Amino acid sequence: MSQKPPKFPSTRSLVVIREATEEDLRLMASDVIRYLPEGLFPRLGKRFVRRWMKTFLTEQYGVAMVAITIDAPRQQVGFLTGSTNQIHHVADVLHQHKWGLLFSGIAALSIRPRVLLHFLRTRARPYLRRILRRTNDPVAGVNPRPATAVITSLVVLPTLRGGGIGRLLVEEFLNRAVADRASLAELVTTAGAAGAGAFYKKLGWTCVGERHSKDGTPIHTYQRSLP
Repeated sequence: MSQKPPKFPSTRSLVVIREATEEDLRLMASDVIRYLPEGLFPRLGKRFVRRWMKTFLTEQYGVAMVAITIDAPRQQVGFLTGSTNQIHHVADVLHQHKWGLLFSGIAALSIRPRVLLHFLRTRARPYLRRILRRTNDPVAGVNPRPATAVITSLVVLPTLRGGGIGRLLVEEFLNRAVADRASLAELVTTAGAAGAGAFYKKLGWTCVGERHSKDGTPIHTYQRSLP
């Protein structure tokens, strides 16, 4: 018999934010696959997602934070990953981790034929162009425009949503983005009730665009200006 997930008090005073560690990645990867299943990466399995999420721990502009309860035993109740300078972060990841991610992705696709076919139809060409791009100088050719910080994933356990944990994680991320001189913060979420648009609107974010993902899912882009 499966056990029900533990319930925690929905008050932000009982939660603290700390840096994520490699030990946290296993649970973070599982939660991404469970709560943020849209897109290609979650379909590639936990091993690939852990490798991808580790780049937010190791690279200069990456951000990986977890929210934990302060009472014992300390329990991870949410997390956020993103970058305080998306252009430089992506360049750094391609420069440092391109081949590791590539081989991990190939291994994942090789045992998931349906995902492989979907990948070939929707993403193979642009991914191949990016992989083959020269990375000797990871920021060569990057436009010198103001830095944009991007939230890649934000998860709070369903039993604790509405208690301020997500707000704490977003506020800490924005503080770090400002410290790294980002002038704009951005994120993408699924449109409608399945996404988190209402949550971000309450925090002062503005919907600036609507489009469809490569999988055909309607998605909204939200932005927030930074001081």
